[in-house]
Order: sequence, then C-alpha cells, then structure tokens
Amino acid sequence: MKRDACTRLLAEKLTDEIVVTNLGQATLDLQQIADRPLNFYTFGSMGQCSAIAMGIAVSRPDARVISLDGDGSMLMNLGQLCTVANEAPPNLAIVVWDNEVHQTTGGQATATSMRSSLAGVARGAGMEKVLEPQNEEEVSAAFDRILNEAGPFFVVVKVDAGPAAGSMQRDLLRYKIRFMQALEALPADRPTALAIR
Repeated sequence: MKRDACTRLLAEKLTDEIVVTNLGQATLDLQQIADRPLNFYTFGSMGQCSAIAMGIAVSRPDARVISLDGDGSMLMNLGQLCTVANEAPPNLAIVVWDNEVHQTTGGQATATSMRSSLAGVARGAGMEKVLEPQNEEEVSAAFDRILNEAGPFFVVVKVDAGPAAGSMQRDLLRYKIRFMQALEALPADRPTALAIR
C-alpha cells in the first residue's frame, strides 16, 4: 500500500481530532494532503511522536489523538508501548507506517524487514486493540474504529518504501503557535472524545 493513499483515507475522515506526526515522511504527507491547525508536526524528534501524542491524550481526554508514526521511530522508543498499555488512554490511537526502512535517513533496513513485529511487541506490552490491516479497505475500516471506539489502539500498516512528494515546510514557530491556538479553541468542557460521536 502507498503511505500517502492511506494518509488520504484518514484525512477524509478527520473532523476535530488531533493528529501528531513523526519527523519526515508522515509529516510531509499530512502537510501535502491535509494541513490543518490541529496537526502537530514533530521535527527532529525521532522516537518521540507517539510519546507526545500520549501526553496530549492524557492532558485532553475530551479530544481524540492520533499518532502517525514510522517503524524506525517506534523502534527507537519501544518502552512507550508499555506506558500506553498501562495508562490506557481511551482517546489515543497510534498508527505506524511500516515501510521496513529508515526512509528519512537514507533507506537503511529496520528490524521489521527481518523478523521483528511491532504488532507483536505491542501485544506483549499489554495493548489489547492491535490491528494489522492488509489492504486499503481494511485500513479504512481500522480508521473508522479508531475514530469511534474506545482505545488505545495500535495499528500497523505495511506501506511501500519511498519518499513523500513535495518539500517540507519547516516554519516551526508558526506551526507551534497555530497548534496551541487550535488546542485552546477546543472547548475543554465538552463530553469526552468517546461520547462525541
């Protein structure tokens, strides 16, 4: 599957969810397909995307938070899966684009290209809702679940290797201020994310 096509499937379903993207390809795809104030792009923070998403999810239980991470980044901080499993924020979903390479740093193979399974690690950490969609129809169905059911979810999507199209916009200060303003604008007294739909 193509990462940008799967990103587009998610973007078509988004309303007021917060989306945190890892450095590199996931950020560039989302910038090109659906740049919006509730996107939080991480730059130069490999291994921290899903940890940042969890922090936001815990601090804002009224909002759904989706992490778009990569296999290389996830492998750098596997301990976060234990934290997610034990804290179990019901409004968090971690989606990992697994292209089996470190795309941003030169295409070196990751452990998922050999024997390692991120879904298996997530289950071993104690996560109960682990999904491994095999085609775009299943990806779309997985996105429906993460947007409408209690989590936390861990979704591993095998995607083709290859760089995202376009050039990344890196106006960090503007993105930070825009995100903070969008987050403040979400009413904190609304029902929890699980009761929104």
